[in-house]
Amino acid sequence: MQTKDVKIDGFILPGHVSVIIGTKAYLPLFEKYKIPCVVAGFEPSDILQPISILVEQIESSAPELINGYPRAVTFDGNKKAQKIMEDVFETVDVAWRGLGVIPKSGLRIRKKFSAFDAEKMIEFSAPESKDPRGCACGEILTGLKIPPECPLYKKVCTPMDPVGPCMVSSEGTCAAYYRYHNS
Repeated sequence: MQTKDVKIDGFILPGHVSVIIGTKAYLPLFEKYKIPCVVAGFEPSDILQPISILVEQIESSAPELINGYPRAVTFDGNKKAQKIMEDVFETVDVAWRGLGVIPKSGLRIRKKFSAFDAEKMIEFSAPESKDPRGCACGEILTGLKIPPECPLYKKVCTPMDPVGPCMVSSEGTCAAYYRYHNS
């Protein structure tokens, strides 16, 4: 997949989301781009096996959509949960830190359930989300840069004092690189 200078060799698909939506939900992505896609879980073997499958697919140039987490994920997903999600939520455009607005990538509670909507129940105003000055998280998330190429990485942005979204979560790209990369 090549878009705006971003080369993606494959996708490790999220197990927690896939439990609900199933591997079937990824078929349009796979059919459009024909790149390796593997669902991964959370235990070490649930991560390592999908990585191994992904590498094999990339090396053999034989892309497939594979469920590497079959004890929790099915092809169709959880139909009951999907129905509840469809009834309660509607899709909306959302601004993602480091990536900007992605059309129809978020959920909002439907009007008929507004009595349960915290945004309606609690008065608050969230400041507009802005990417921190100098943060290269957008380029890191899209594969254009690696964490050490960010001018803030390990200088003012660390796991103890994170600046951008890639360092905030312990699962973030910069946080993982900080913890596991030996340099």
